[in-house]
Amino acid sequence: MPGHWTLILHAQDGIVSAAQARALGMPADAVRSRVDSGRWQRVYHGVYATFTGELPRRARLWAAVLRCGHNAVLSHETAAEIHGLAGGDASTIHVTVPLGSNPARLADLAGVVVHRSANWEAEPQRPWELPRTPLDVTVLDLVDSAGSLDDAYAWLSRAISGRSTTTAALRDALAERKKISNRSWLADALTDVSDGARFPVELRWARDVQRAHGLPVPTGQVRRCGTDGISFVDHHYAPYKLAVELDGLAFQAAFQPASNGDTDHQALRYGFQQVANHPCDQAAEVARALAGRGWDARSLKPCHKPGCAVSAASR
Repeated sequence: MPGHWTLILHAQDGIVSAAQARALGMPADAVRSRVDSGRWQRVYHGVYATFTGELPRRARLWAAVLRCGHNAVLSHETAAEIHGLAGGDASTIHVTVPLGSNPARLADLAGVVVHRSANWEAEPQRPWELPRTPLDVTVLDLVDSAGSLDDAYAWLSRAISGRSTTTAALRDALAERKKISNRSWLADALTDVSDGARFPVELRWARDVQRAHGLPVPTGQVRRCGTDGISFVDHHYAPYKLAVELDGLAFQAAFQPASNGDTDHQALRYGFQQVANHPCDQAAEVARALAGRGWDARSLKPCHKPGCAVSAASR
């Protein structure tokens, strides 16, 4: 027992469950004695810290996983923290358990959110590492639970631009998931950043920005490549000396003015985030730029979305 006991306590940062203690030959009254004497502290029902004082972060994470039982894994923002995608320690700990688990017996888990999911998956790892969802599953969980498309986009951006994963790996994980929110949006976002693929952002621009709001059809389109390999599609409004550039790297920074060296011309540049998440704002911005250069804005119209920004622009 002593060797196994030492290994478990070292691996789990001093946290042990009652079931583990029993399996190693420690009777229940010995556990109670240690807690009553103050040598141990009860963290959750059936989960103990074998030391006194404040629990370090890893110890608290181990306690949450052990309380949730066999097959519990850290997930969502907490798994992102372990994978290096999150900026710091979140106050809430997220744990995912298989769909058939009973959450009623976990009522004492203050500060812990328990997700019951058919998408449960654990990352293969050494026994002394904290159980967590695989990186690509973690990203999809975060996208699925995001409060807005901007939040979902931020998680994708962080994972892909930080080279933690690839669009191909995320597409494979998406194909394995039967249910997820905003599947078509996510598929478009992943397509748009893979190998310079252009169609999704162009399609959305023509449908959701241009036609939906009565903007004029560009007088010309030109494809060009920069020295860094980034492809652009320029929507030229030649009579008004205005161009709209759709950026081929969707996970770059958002809107930024572009310059073609001609001070009489204006260029506006947008990426996938702006076109997919805020088409009304982009339509209003382009309409203002065109109107300021002589365009007759009588064809401008708000789309069907409540609070469309073009309503204010048209007035």
